[in-house]
Amino acid sequence: MRLLEHRRHSHRSPGGLHLSPTGVALARRVGSGSPGFDRVVTSPRPRAVETAEAMGFRVDSELEGLGSVPDAVSDRLAEASRSSFAGFVDIVELGGIVGRFANDQAALWAGEVERLRDGGRLLLVSHGHLIELGTAAALPAAARSWGSLLGYLEGVRLFREGGRWVGGEVLRIDPAWTRA
Repeated sequence: MRLLEHRRHSHRSPGGLHLSPTGVALARRVGSGSPGFDRVVTSPRPRAVETAEAMGFRVDSELEGLGSVPDAVSDRLAEASRSSFAGFVDIVELGGIVGRFANDQAALWAGEVERLRDGGRLLLVSHGHLIELGTAAALPAAARSWGSLLGYLEGVRLFREGGRWVGGEVLRIDPAWTRA
């Protein structure tokens, strides 16, 4: 079995490209409790790279495919007022541009995790909505019960075996950790 932990980047300065001091501190705190990873891959956006580094991990690769949700997909999500994992599963199951993007994300993640040896661990750091969409495609039944969308440094842990996603869990942050 292989493990994928996919986290949303930490706090950034309002309107800025880089993590705020609060974001760096949160990433350090989360990283201090994280086991090691065989591979660390991020979005090329500075806030994702900085999050992995503040967590204490060296970034092995940056993938453009983890960089953002396309405008057409974001527009469709806004029209549908999706505010939970269950809502994302519903819209992904309808197919169309959102379903295709979500399935492409799940396939990208699978390709990265399959590069690992059996028992390997992969950390991805990217962005909100992108994680929920890929998870809705990878594990719709499990994701349906995971509640609200992800906050800063929250994420998912997915398990892959025999070439398919076999389980997972949502990773939440203690709200007290996000206070400056």
